[in-house]
Amino acid sequence: MLHLTHVLLLFSVSAKTLLAADFVDLVTFDKCGSDKTCGWSLENDPVMGGQSHSSWTVDPSSGVAHWVGEVKDVPSLKAPGFCWTKTSNYYLHPVFPDASPFTHLLMRVKSAEAYSAWKVSFAADTINPQFASFKADFSVATGDWTTVAIPWDNFSNKWSSTTGEPTKSCKDDSSVCPTTKNLRDIKQIGIWAEGKAGSFDIEILWIRAGNSTVQHATI
Repeated sequence: MLHLTHVLLLFSVSAKTLLAADFVDLVTFDKCGSDKTCGWSLENDPVMGGQSHSSWTVDPSSGVAHWVGEVKDVPSLKAPGFCWTKTSNYYLHPVFPDASPFTHLLMRVKSAEAYSAWKVSFAADTINPQFASFKADFSVATGDWTTVAIPWDNFSNKWSSTTGEPTKSCKDDSSVCPTTKNLRDIKQIGIWAEGKAGSFDIEILWIRAGNSTVQHATI
């Protein structure tokens, strides 16, 4: 006969197993050692005199990445530029865990600035990981940690290199949607502040592929 304590323990283990099966970690920052970038690099609109700037640091003790900067207008274009942080060296980077069994990209983030032109991207099966990546908009309210959930069909690999906005959407044209193979072959993940001038200050705890958001709200 099982004691109540044993029943509760079995239930707890089972719940954790189900929860873990509902997502896979793509990026975490708690195993970086002394690397203050955790293998990420920056690119800030260097073309035609762009003046946007940013800095990226990782605190391995807390497992949190911190990205701070400002998107500025490119004087010659009279339009906002971009800041981009990404996992380094697409061509040599090993493939990330298989994201194809899941429905969403999930990010645990916290913003200290009311910046509203966020995008996230992933690159797979392309020779042009910057401009042929799959990209989607997301928003973050200032304040506490929140989980952002983006369905795969919000991503498109046809977007304007000037604004970052899609020129064709996945919901209107399936040819620009990520395929199952693409989701299996992710080799780069990036976050963009793009298309709107302003300061930003964001922290990232993890990036995952997952099926829903409710059970991720406090993780």
